[in-house]
Amino acid sequence: MYAKMEAAVSMTRRAVQRTTEFGRYLVLLRQFQNINKVISGLSQDERRKIALVALTEMTQANAAAAKPGAVDGTNWEEEINAASERAKSPHVAVQAGAVRRWLVAAYRITKTSPYGEVQSLHRAVLRSLRLMQGPNANNKSSDIHWVESI
Repeated sequence: MYAKMEAAVSMTRRAVQRTTEFGRYLVLLRQFQNINKVISGLSQDERRKIALVALTEMTQANAAAAKPGAVDGTNWEEEINAASERAKSPHVAVQAGAVRRWLVAAYRITKTSPYGEVQSLHRAVLRSLRLMQGPNANNKSSDIHWVESI
C-alpha cells in the first residue's frame, strides 16, 4: 500500500514539475517574440553591439561555470522578467541594454533544460544572436564558433 502511494506521489510530482516548466516555456516564448520586435526596431550597428557584448558575457559565463566550485547566485528568472519589462521602454539605450540582458538570461535559463521545446528556444536565442551580429568581411555569419555549431 505504501509503495503504491509513494509511486502516485512521485508521478504527481513529475507531472506538476513538467506542467510548471511548460508554463515557464510559454512565458519565455512570449517574451522572446516581444524581444524580437524590439530587435527589429534597432539599427544594424546597435544590434551588432548588443550581440557582441552578449556573446562575450555568455563566453565568460561558460568559462566561469567550468571552474571547480563555481557558484552562480543570480536569479535568472528575475533577470529575464526585469529585462523583458525594460525592453518596453521608449528609450533606445534602455531597450538595447534590456535586449542584451534578456538574451543572456534566456541563454542561461534554457541552456541545461532537458525539455525539447526549451532546447528549441535556446537554439532560437543563439540564432538571433548570430543574425544580430551580421556578416563579417569573410561573409561568415559569426566569428564565434560555438554559436555556429548550434
